[in-house]
Amino acid sequence: MKILICARGYNSGSENKFGNFELDQAKALKAAGCDVRIASLDLRSPKSRRPHGARLFAAHGMHCVTVNSFSSMLPGGFAGVYAEKAAEKALHWICNDGWKPDIIHTHFTEISSAFAAAAKRSSAKFVVTEHSSLMNTPSPDAKNLALAKNAYPKADRVIAVSNALAQNIHKSTGITPVVIGNIVDINVFDSVSSGGGQPFRFVSCGNLVEIKQFEVLLKAFSKIHSDTALLNIFGDGVKRNELLHLCRSLGISGRVSFRGHQSREVIAQEYARSDAFVLASRSETFGVSFIEAMCSGLPVISTECGGPQDIINEHNGMLVPVGDADALAKAMDKMMLTAISYHRRRIRSYAVENFSPQGIAYKLIKLYKSI
Repeated sequence: MKILICARGYNSGSENKFGNFELDQAKALKAAGCDVRIASLDLRSPKSRRPHGARLFAAHGMHCVTVNSFSSMLPGGFAGVYAEKAAEKALHWICNDGWKPDIIHTHFTEISSAFAAAAKRSSAKFVVTEHSSLMNTPSPDAKNLALAKNAYPKADRVIAVSNALAQNIHKSTGITPVVIGNIVDINVFDSVSSGGGQPFRFVSCGNLVEIKQFEVLLKAFSKIHSDTALLNIFGDGVKRNELLHLCRSLGISGRVSFRGHQSREVIAQEYARSDAFVLASRSETFGVSFIEAMCSGLPVISTECGGPQDIINEHNGMLVPVGDADALAKAMDKMMLTAISYHRRRIRSYAVENFSPQGIAYKLIKLYKSI
């Protein structure tokens, strides 16, 4: 089966990068025996400092093309027109040796809308996977709703990465998606935490932005009944300085470490010596960070914010209401008492069985064959 994965990839200097979700999926399908190629569009403004136009290259044993366009900076309908032209260029370049995909599988609303018309003109089946938090609401903003309504009806199948996202897509567009989760790189997160260390080590991971609600986590951490527990936070973003100031005002600066953006390998090393994972997001369409933590055997604490409700149960963690620092603090106190009782190998097994590359590739291939 010939599959074209359409991604949000970008080119930065001499290093070609793709969105992690799309690349992980492409690699999994290739490992499952499919003939996979990647077409990526970068529609950002010129501020990202990359050359305009198309470039062919090879990565991970796959033919790839990156088309850099600046369509996102254009007003109204012009953005959509130029995005579609960029998608047509990508399809032309990736198929210039006569290769024809059986499946064109796009990811995220903007990329899916860009490829929709060209995909329907081809002989390939058209599949969309939606990950965007901007669609994880019953009433998306006008721009994203228009993109979705352009792409979804043209698709032979629409996939959502969680039940909460699927329900919101149905409410806003009338489309009923299939639910298939994201892939997690289980090979990186393969060292299982033993737990029971002193002091107790919480770990968290996410962009330091409003939707991740790290201020709620810090306030909760300041309320727990321990003055020795530690919190390591991986990620960076616009709220970093604000969060550092909040730590000082709460008197917890000595016990909270902001580790910035790090590789998966570095994060995996920290997970292997931590006791529990915690994240207090306002909204999650899926929750890759939770699965990565579970692959390391960590019990997790999350808010009831969408995707995590598909993932977390009484055997692997706890759920608390969104935005409730007191409830989160109580859950963290309970976790410090009960973390040692979680069966960490079973937590990892659950994550591997449900979100491994092999498992997700099997579900995708089964869906492709059903179209």
